[in-house]
Amino acid sequence: MKTIEELIKMDKEIYDRAKKSIAEVKPCQQCGWCCNNKRILVTIPEMVRILKHTGKDFSEVFVIEKNKLSVSIKTKKINGEYYCIFYDNGKCSIHKVKPFQCFTYPVIFNPLIFRIYPPLRKDDDVYVFECQSPNDDKATYSINEKDFREITSMRLDFLNKNYKVQKKLIAQRKLRMVVREFV
Repeated sequence: MKTIEELIKMDKEIYDRAKKSIAEVKPCQQCGWCCNNKRILVTIPEMVRILKHTGKDFSEVFVIEKNKLSVSIKTKKINGEYYCIFYDNGKCSIHKVKPFQCFTYPVIFNPLIFRIYPPLRKDDDVYVFECQSPNDDKATYSINEKDFREITSMRLDFLNKNYKVQKKLIAQRKLRMVVREFV
């Protein structure tokens, strides 16, 4: 399916651009705060990457949300809290292929969330983001404002295309089959 190949290419370009643009100021303490989440949404290219990496079946890893548009990673309960199924004792077992949402945290590539969780500060033309963890020693990252705006624009364009395809495939009950073809 050519559309899926295009989505995979777009996803890789955005991921690579973010990787080059985000600078670590203070490293992640691997507290698991960001993994303590009931909804880690994934796109079609992310599903393909994760399934290739884990060798698992779609239904072992993902849940099609009730809205019939989104797909999220399954969760598990640890001490009464919900965590991503790939969180294991302070480590992400899919770290090399984790979703964009996880890879870029705490840098928020969404204009709506950006307003809720604004950067820690803006130094000249650089945004500085801090993890929302309640811990004292928070991970901190920076990104040039121009890169941030361009990546946000690219990501929103990608998400619009991905969700149109994803919604259609979910409605046709073909998402699992199509994703499996690319694994």
